[in-house]
Formats: sequence, structure tokens, C-alpha cells
Amino acid sequence: MSPRLGSEGTEAPLRVGLLGLGTVGRAVAEALLDAGWCDGVRRRGGRALQLVAVGARDPGRSRGLGMPASVEASSDLDAVVARPDLDVVVELLGGLDPAERLLRSALERGRGVVTANKALLAARGASLERLARWTGAPLRFEAAVGGGIPILTPLVRDLAATQIRSVSGIVNGTTNHILTAMTRDGVAYPDAVVDAQRLGFAEADPSADVEGLDAAAKSAILARLAFGVWLDPEAIPRGSSAGEDAAPGITGVTPQAILAAGDRGFVIKLVGRAEQSADGTVSAWVAPVAVARSSPMGSTDGVTNIIEIEADRVGRLWFRGPGAGGPATSSAVLADLLALARGEGATWGALPEAPPAAVSAKGWSGPWLDLKVDPGRSRFPLLAGPPA
Repeated sequence: MSPRLGSEGTEAPLRVGLLGLGTVGRAVAEALLDAGWCDGVRRRGGRALQLVAVGARDPGRSRGLGMPASVEASSDLDAVVARPDLDVVVELLGGLDPAERLLRSALERGRGVVTANKALLAARGASLERLARWTGAPLRFEAAVGGGIPILTPLVRDLAATQIRSVSGIVNGTTNHILTAMTRDGVAYPDAVVDAQRLGFAEADPSADVEGLDAAAKSAILARLAFGVWLDPEAIPRGSSAGEDAAPGITGVTPQAILAAGDRGFVIKLVGRAEQSADGTVSAWVAPVAVARSSPMGSTDGVTNIIEIEADRVGRLWFRGPGAGGPATSSAVLADLLALARGEGATWGALPEAPPAAVSAKGWSGPWLDLKVDPGRSRFPLLAGPPA
């Protein structure tokens, strides 16, 4: 725990600087400015939370939040981080730059950091963890995977007595929406992408989602907490689970394959998976898989996420809920702030420092579903099935 976070009495508020006023940032700011919400969480224990500064590339985005004059709004993000009165920096900018520089600056100053930045954590997680441990500043990132689904804290705390074998899941709502539209409405892949963009579920350039980059980053973060290593997300295969050449992400999934799978009681889902072998090596991949329509994954549609944990003492556990959006993701960010207000430390808890590790070449060793369709992808790992 940072000396600064632990040095003041429990009556002193935890002073928060917020970077980013997008959908999630605004939802976080609205909660911190809501006296009723703050009073409610204060009664649950820990220090009060006080928003003292907001940084955004366009500070005009703070209009409509009803911020009091005591809350600074600035476009100088470095100056916000450098404020001497801050206890915690909440980084909701996304991307690598300037987020990495600002996050490192906060940790070097002993500030606690809360972030939802999965791309940054996956790419720089090992070095950021090393810095946080060296300065004693807690780094929390529950919102980086699964939006509003509490998954990282249970992995570390609630499953500490188990040996986790694998973590699998639908962790990208955009691709799940696209595949759901292709399955339900029979639309072609390009039309489903356009529809997702129209609804605001996909970016103008959807490649990070549809090619599996986002799911690979989240799989790397899950692997760190489940298996104690930082994997390079760029080394995680994103179209194949067994080393064969394949189109990345869902770009090779055709209506013909979806129809053929449906005729057999299956649906196609994009899944990220990380697992640990008996020799301790960790493998990971992101690929379209076949799951029984009646299974927990098969019945997860739209932008909903689901994560399955398989462990020795508990069997299979499923965590399902909203994987994106302002209210859902802000709930995870705010929960991390409350954890710091209660004196809890980093997301990794008492786990030892995780080193970088190579991604094992071991692929899916389970059954396959061969749909024998043309054109496009024909064989899919059979992750849940057969249907009843």
C-alpha cells in the first residue's frame, strides 16, 4: 500500500483525479459528484471519495456534469497527475499514448491508480506491475475485462484455494453482437458489421474487435491473474486454436457455417481461452468455436459477456453480464476506488510478481466440429457440447 494512501486517518477523503470523460469517465464523474451515492458507499466502510480534478483533451466535455468550482477541469493531463493533493488517479483514456506516460507518472509519485485500459495492461503489464510494486502504489484494473462483471477479484481472492485449469470466455461484446445478428437474422458478415457500427457497438475501424485483438488483450490479463505470468498479446493466435492458418477473429466466419452449425444444435462464438498444462506452461488463443446452443456460452447473445473458469475443487463456474457501456464499466471502476478507500491494495492482492512468459504452442486438444462447408472456415473447436 502506498504510504500516501495509508498515512492519513480514515476520516480524510480519498482525493481522486479523473483522466478521460468518455462514456465511462462521465459515468464515474457523475457518481463521484452525487452526494447521495457517496453517502451510501461511505456507510459501507472506508474513507470518503472526493473528486478534485478532471482531465480531458476537451475540457468542455465536463459541461453538464454540474461540477462545483472546487473541481478543476483541465486539458493539461500531466498537470492533473502532478497535483500534490491527489491520492488516486483514474485513467479512462484508453490506448497506449499518452495513457502509459500518465499512468507511470502517477505510480512514480506513489498515487494509487485505477484503470480500465486493457490494451495498455496487456502490452505493458509486466513493467507496470514492477513499477507499482517498487513504489508501493496500488494498481487496480477490474474494469479491464468483462465490463461490469466482477471477474478479476474473484480469480485472485475467492478462488485462491483452487488450482485453476482454464479461463475461457466471450469477452468482446462487438463480435458477439455481430455473430448473434448473423445467427438470428441470417445477415452476411459485412452487413452485420455495418449494423454494429450504426448502433454504436463497433468503431469506424472495427479491426481490433473483429480480428480478435481486444479478446487477446483480455485473455492476457486473465492469464496473469489465473496463472501468474504476463503473456504477450501479440503472440496469442487470433484465428486459430491449433496452429493452422486461419482468418483472424471472426473475419472468416460465413453464413453457411453458421447455418450448418445451427442445423446440428450449435452456435459459433468468438472465445478467448488461456490454460495451464501440468508442466506449468501457459497456452492461449482466440478463435471462433462451436458451442451447444443450450450451453451457458451458447445462450449468451448480443453484447453480453460470459467467462468460464474451470478449477479443481469447484468444477466450472460462469460469470455473465454486461461487458461494456458506461454504467456497467463504471461500476467496476468505482468498486476499485472503494477497495482503495477501504485500504485494499493492488488487483493482484498477495500474488507474487508475474514475469513475462512465452505463449505455449499447445493448441486445443479437445473435440472438433467439422461442418464441411465452403467457402470460409469449416472446422471449429467444440468447446461446449454436444447439445442435449
